[in-house]
Amino acid sequence: MIEIPRDAPGSIACGRSGLPLLASCGNGHRRLIPFRLLKTRDDDRTPLYGRPFKCRTCGSREVALFKIGSRAELEAVRATMPKAGEPARAPTTPGGEPRDPDADLP
Repeated sequence: MIEIPRDAPGSIACGRSGLPLLASCGNGHRRLIPFRLLKTRDDDRTPLYGRPFKCRTCGSREVALFKIGSRAELEAVRATMPKAGEPARAPTTPGGEPRDPDADLP
């Protein structure tokens, strides 16, 4: 990974095959920022760090951005990040077991 300089323009994030950036705050919290959320384009000269980056965990605005160079590097980063909670599950029916629709028939 390569740290993005503080004065880098928004266009530095373009042309990277849609790979996300890694944001890391001073407290060690890390998260991936999807390319679509950056809202940049090839001719974007506004500072990339001028966007409102903020750590979701602690609220710090002191965030360092890193370029991820390849899909393999992205998978390695994902492997080191904390896992999200368990996948969502549909609620069960009352009583736990599904009701037999023919149970009321004589």
